[in-house]
Amino acid sequence: MMDALDTAGLSTSTYLWSDDNLSTTYLFDELSTAQIDRLQSYPNYGRVCCFKGFDAASFSFNTNAQKGDFDRQFDIMARLLTLDIDLYGYLTLTAPSDNQLASKMSAFMDRLQSLDPHLPLRIVPLKIGVYGPVTGRLTPEREKSLKIQETAIALWVAELEARYSNELISRSICDIRIGARSTA
Repeated sequence: MMDALDTAGLSTSTYLWSDDNLSTTYLFDELSTAQIDRLQSYPNYGRVCCFKGFDAASFSFNTNAQKGDFDRQFDIMARLLTLDIDLYGYLTLTAPSDNQLASKMSAFMDRLQSLDPHLPLRIVPLKIGVYGPVTGRLTPEREKSLKIQETAIALWVAELEARYSNELISRSICDIRIGARSTA
């Protein structure tokens, strides 16, 4: 895609991004050093990484994957932060239980900040909703998780407000520097 945009003369006017669900190391395992260098040198490339929960239980609930895979997301994100690419994040905040939600959100935010002090400012919570054919498959547990996400989003915002100045919070997400770009 980068080559096609270059050929069309669109590489400086078109932003190209790829999504990363933080479940595989495909980028590092399958791409050559030259290909990774290409990602880093492309003027308008970014990668959007999705954290599929704020603790092991919410991760497993949201993905049907093993709870132990929750930690893998942080390992992969740590590797991505070493690259000179424009990184962003999504966060799924549905969960099966609201037990100790505030302390879990605080611990999740601590963990993000251990990767980069400003990483939470580059992450946007996704609001999961019910659309079309999903309505018929909505279980009472899933319906409850949608209500829990409302509280979790409010706690996410409260954590941001407690940790960052209003000036930082009000900046455009693309103006927050993280990872290899934070010192560039």
